[in-house]
Amino acid sequence: MRIIKKSAAFGLCVLMAINMNTAAYADVLDDIIGSSTIEDVEDVENNEEADTNVESEDVTENDIPILEADEIKTSNLFSDIDGHWAKEWIESAVKIGFVSGYEDGTFKPERTITRAEFSTMLNNAIQIEITEKLNFSDVRESDWFYNEIQKSVAAGFFSGYENNTFRPNNPIKREEVAKVVAGAITTGNIEGEGATLLKDYNTIQEWAKESVNTVYNKGYILGYPNKTYMPSKALTRGEAVKIIFEIVDNENIEYGFNITNYNESYSSAVVVGNLNVLDSVGNGNVYIKNVVVLGDIVISAKDVKSVELTDVKARNIIVEGENNPVKLIHNENVIIAKK
Repeated sequence: MRIIKKSAAFGLCVLMAINMNTAAYADVLDDIIGSSTIEDVEDVENNEEADTNVESEDVTENDIPILEADEIKTSNLFSDIDGHWAKEWIESAVKIGFVSGYEDGTFKPERTITRAEFSTMLNNAIQIEITEKLNFSDVRESDWFYNEIQKSVAAGFFSGYENNTFRPNNPIKREEVAKVVAGAITTGNIEGEGATLLKDYNTIQEWAKESVNTVYNKGYILGYPNKTYMPSKALTRGEAVKIIFEIVDNENIEYGFNITNYNESYSSAVVVGNLNVLDSVGNGNVYIKNVVVLGDIVISAKDVKSVELTDVKARNIIVEGENNPVKLIHNENVIIAKK
């Protein structure tokens, strides 16, 4: 099945300059959670902590060895998930291979998950391979999570704080997760009131509201049965598994993609790696709509007339060849992380 869908070409938009501004379930049955941070985000440490039923103990992956997925049997996986709301998602996630349990035979679904751990879990699920040089003051090459943070920053769905820190060991909060998730999924043509009708909507920080509403409308991170969102609540391992499994299960994910035909629309996909516009498009037009590129858009076609972007996110746009006259046409919902 083709992941990037083709449809008849549509009319061109007004030619504009590319905007290069930088723009990451949990109660018993009803909810999904997420969190993320971005460079222009205010310091979340000033947030009021919400009451949680999770363990407050801060544990990293170095504290308790984790079993690989192939070391675990598919039945009676863990001693502590029977009766837990996330049991089915945990079992499915282990079979897929993006998460595993502890050597003592537990999964610890109510243990809070850190920013570094969530980064690792999402990287594993989406199979991120690209990396980027880091300059965070609190992330060292000797840290177990160094390469994982390199991947998630390169993919564009995770970033640091204004003071050049990443805070890898901080528990990740629901509003942060919403920011991360929104950067890793398609968001075009998503309508709805989002989380605006929840009782504590006004406690969500301004930088997170758009992402919270987006992932709410897509059904990945909803509210609790008591009609609250709890934006500063720390995410648990069980909640993280639920969110990430829903992304993998519902998003159309393509691992690298080559656009070879002209005057067609390529739409509705998350491209892991580069999206390449090849020379075979000739001197026609290329339309890219509702696509997230966790990598670069590379235009190597020498004669392509135009590349139109609608609801597109990518790390960078690279036009190969000197004096390539390609026209880049876009609407307001185009985010290119790098200038």
